[in-house]
Amino acid sequence: MTAMRRPGVVLAIATAAVLLAGTAAAEDADQHCQAPRELIEDTPKLPALATSLRHHAPTKIVVIGGSSTAGAAVLSLAQAYPAQLQEELLRRHPDVPITVANKGVPRQTAQEMVDRFVPDVIAEAPILAIWETGTTDAVRGIDAEVFSSVLEAGVAALRDHHIEVMFVNMQYSRRTASIIGFDRYLEAMQRASDVEEVYLFQRFEIMKYWSEAGIFDYENVPKEDRSRAAATVYDCVAKRLADAIDFATQ
Repeated sequence: MTAMRRPGVVLAIATAAVLLAGTAAAEDADQHCQAPRELIEDTPKLPALATSLRHHAPTKIVVIGGSSTAGAAVLSLAQAYPAQLQEELLRRHPDVPITVANKGVPRQTAQEMVDRFVPDVIAEAPILAIWETGTTDAVRGIDAEVFSSVLEAGVAALRDHHIEVMFVNMQYSRRTASIIGFDRYLEAMQRASDVEEVYLFQRFEIMKYWSEAGIFDYENVPKEDRSRAAATVYDCVAKRLADAIDFATQ
């Protein structure tokens, strides 16, 4: 299991997030938003999903999360990362009928998401649940140990229904560093991932890498460009999520 790397701060509000650097705006996203393998690859595997893809069976994935999952920073659900993940997976697996359902609801804690697992995840009978969480817990100051316990209980509830799980941690932005402390929640999510052997998609570290490499600028894009910029970053997140899924299903 990959250890927590350089924990820092993340973006609290999706509408203030994911802004594209002007120098990359006209370039093809997949060529310019790669990430180091160690930020993509994790130890746990997704054997049920692997079997479904290998047998070209109808494959359903549910993404449950908060504002960024709901696509709060973009103009339509088609631009949110779950929709772009479906498009990317269908491109990579053209002979597999893949559906990615978006169950994002802004500003919910991990517990509030668990409370809607039955209608929003279990009722959909997916093979995989991608669980994006942590931002609202940090913003509200939920005890980090409680947050970790909720994650572990949520994983158990999904596995009781034979649903595989992948975690997605928070977004990165330097701007929130002096406002909200996210370190404990990143660490708690890593700990729950280790304990439950859940694949952890390191969105925080990937976005931090993009920022430090000058690929994206999350703070200094004109207001009129923000929704387009957000859609581009969501597309990059979707592509790297597809990389993670490919690795976990090898």
